Amino acid sequence: MSRASALLSLQQIDDRIATLTSDIATADASIRGDPELDRMRASEAAAQEEHRTRGASARLAELDAASLQTRIRELDRRLYGGTVRNPAELMEMQRELETLRARLSTAEDDALEQMEQVDQSLARLQEVSAGVAARESQRREAMEPLRARLASLTAEREVLNAEREALRAETDPSDLSLYARIAAHRRPAVTGLAGDFCAGCHMPVSNEERRAVRTGTGLTQCANCDRILAP
Repeated sequence: MSRASALLSLQQIDDRIATLTSDIATADASIRGDPELDRMRASEAAAQEEHRTRGASARLAELDAASLQTRIRELDRRLYGGTVRNPAELMEMQRELETLRARLSTAEDDALEQMEQVDQSLARLQEVSAGVAARESQRREAMEPLRARLASLTAEREVLNAEREALRAETDPSDLSLYARIAAHRRPAVTGLAGDFCAGCHMPVSNEERRAVRTGTGLTQCANCDRILAP
């Protein structure tokens, strides 16, 4: 294997390791968390809080209506029970009774509206909770294949890391330094020929340089982009 071919093989391994590392990070993140499920759970919590708040408001509205009904019954008994004989007091009680009946009508309408909102919030909560349950079930089913994929990706990366270290051990340190320097600012750092042109920058390569590349004599770099040219 020529020096340039060795660096090309190293680059291919590096590229595959980079891809594997990205895939491993994605799989690991999926196993550790599910942003969509987190969002759905937050929606469920909000729906639960809304249902609780609506329920509390409905109970207060019912208590208000019940309190008005109690007061109206009390006034009715006093007004028509014959225990109050003062005309002015009777007129005052009649006015209060009319006011309370008007308030009761409003309170009963409010209580009915509040109960409708409770029903709506319950339906919303049930819908969101069903979505959370479905997502959790889907996630449980996906976990085992995902863990198997993560294990496979990790094992492949370990093999490639070993191959990479073996290849680097067989490669001249100065060649590795050159490869690292170019790779730091150009990808790919090692490229081939596309006819008479550098496959990296697509600029022409001289006849002498092309011969050197094809015969594997030393390392040849593109005069334009500095990439290492491999046969």
